[in-house]
Amino acid sequence: MQSSKTVLRAAALAAIFITAPLAAQQPQTTLQRAVNAYSDAQSISANFNQTVTNPLTDRALSTSGELLRRKPNLLSIKFNGTDPDRIVADGSTLWVYLPSSAPGQVIKIPAAIGQRGMLVDPMGQILSAPISSYDLTESGTAIVGGRRTHAITLTPKARGALFTKATLWIDDTDGLVRQMETTEPSGLVRRIVVTKVRTDVAIPRSAFQFTPPANVRVIDGTNMIPG
Repeated sequence: MQSSKTVLRAAALAAIFITAPLAAQQPQTTLQRAVNAYSDAQSISANFNQTVTNPLTDRALSTSGELLRRKPNLLSIKFNGTDPDRIVADGSTLWVYLPSSAPGQVIKIPAAIGQRGMLVDPMGQILSAPISSYDLTESGTAIVGGRRTHAITLTPKARGALFTKATLWIDDTDGLVRQMETTEPSGLVRRIVVTKVRTDVAIPRSAFQFTPPANVRVIDGTNMIPG
């Protein structure tokens, strides 16, 4: 007859082998909740604060703005300011108008090419890509805007990705991303904190229209995107 110590050892080993795969699946399960919350939403309206830090100069630029999304392919990002920067995808064209850094011009790119080759909407671009594209690790828990979240760090498996690392803080209750931080190949670190978010709200089609201001040069940006 086995001794009680032998039985306890066997039970402990069994517990290790049973629970290890479940622990390994946890980051994927958490990220899948965020993917589901994003894909289930017919529309998204979010206010955010953004800080971009350049580690080479140790300078940080902070701004705030509003993001609107409507299925299947409409996007508007408007940054606050006297002459606000705007990024608009109207279903066929991606418009990039950044008078704060590139005055007097607007870049016009076919939408499919632009959103593939530019980190325009980091959250949307990450959550619409296959989970298998990333290596995932857990990065702890945090309270973000009064919400309990779990953080997941994603590292792209393929070379040439638009970021080298991204961390998402995912709401424990509704699966929405409350905060994210990306590190781009250039070294720029971008942190976005969602201050308010609503899903499945009515957003008029006019919110996704863009007309270049008068006396602004329209540049064909197709060749700016790596093939």
